[in-house]
Amino acid sequence: MYISYIYICVYISVYIYYFPLFYFHIFMEINMRFLGLGQMGLALANGISNSNIIKKENIYYYSPSKKNTDFVYMNSNVEVAKKCDIIICAVKPDMASYVLSDIKVFPLCLQSLKIFIHEHVLPYLASKLLISICGGLKIKSLEQMVGDDAKIVWVMPNTPCLVGEGTFIYCSNKNVDAQNKKYVNEIFNSCGDAHEINEKHMDIGTAISGCGPAYVYLFIESLIDAGVKNGLNRDLSKKLVLQTLKGSVKMVKESDKPVQQLKDNICSPGGITAMGLYTLEKNGFKYGVMEAVDAAFQKSKSMS
Repeated sequence: MYISYIYICVYISVYIYYFPLFYFHIFMEINMRFLGLGQMGLALANGISNSNIIKKENIYYYSPSKKNTDFVYMNSNVEVAKKCDIIICAVKPDMASYVLSDIKVFPLCLQSLKIFIHEHVLPYLASKLLISICGGLKIKSLEQMVGDDAKIVWVMPNTPCLVGEGTFIYCSNKNVDAQNKKYVNEIFNSCGDAHEINEKHMDIGTAISGCGPAYVYLFIESLIDAGVKNGLNRDLSKKLVLQTLKGSVKMVKESDKPVQQLKDNICSPGGITAMGLYTLEKNGFKYGVMEAVDAAFQKSKSMS
């Protein structure tokens, strides 16, 4: 009995050690194909490839023009949809219906069998996971395009995924099971942080995390230009600004103090920082940021 117990312990230990390696190897063999490869699609494909979670040679794409990339180019949307595990629709929202219609129709070889197949089952999407990164294109709209039996995930990424620091929010329809969601989390956590949220929050999430990098870049640009305006070398000004932001973000993440308190801790009465903040508020800085997010939020809602 004691020996049997030892065997069981050894078996469990080996399983715990090797299963993650086995799972990771299997996951790397997943075949991912992109419908469209614009700026965001390319950033996402590169981010996933750089993380090594999926092999570069297992990432395929089709776009009207061939890109300068090592990913495998396909000749049509239909060819992309064949023999793959995950399809990522990365075209502009107004092109999604046209692109997805290519993979919705029955191929000629199946037309005669169509009466024996459920009218909503799509041959190119059966058992596959369709991930859309089209801004403002809701789950219901996607289901209307490809059928409500398809497994659909709506993801909103942002461009920092290219450097492994992306933010991803996503929601899915009822056909997406726990294993599918595990794939989604594995893929997007490999190049950032993935968060499943309620679909009703996707628009405001997009306005913050999807558009947010552009707001931050504008702020960075403004700080750098202010340094140059007042005599700093541009390269030095950039280094000062970037390290300041990096350190500030780290303090917010690691401190248990609210952001407002961290801000107030820097302000001495009548001091330099207090005067700078007063000027920002006088010029509507906080209001302007909130208005920008509100405007982006409304725009995202209007695109559905």
